[in-house]
Amino acid sequence: MGSMATVGKHKAVVDLPFIKFQGRLAWFTWMFLHLMLILNVKNKLIIFINWAWSYFTNDSSLRLILKPGAKNVKEAS
Repeated sequence: MGSMATVGKHKAVVDLPFIKFQGRLAWFTWMFLHLMLILNVKNKLIIFINWAWSYFTNDSSLRLILKPGAKNVKEAS
């Protein structure tokens, strides 16, 4: 089918069977496709607002989903 990847704030690469391009157009294509693949209209709107807010406020905070740490296990001696 192809592949897409974001490289920076205004940069991405798109590699489809019939066309390959990069830059700002690829970035907008990546964003549009990801929004369209979200099923719920409410979620699309919320994600779009979050992306727009982050874009215009230059919010570059790192977003990670972390699992709680494993319990300390004593090593057998």
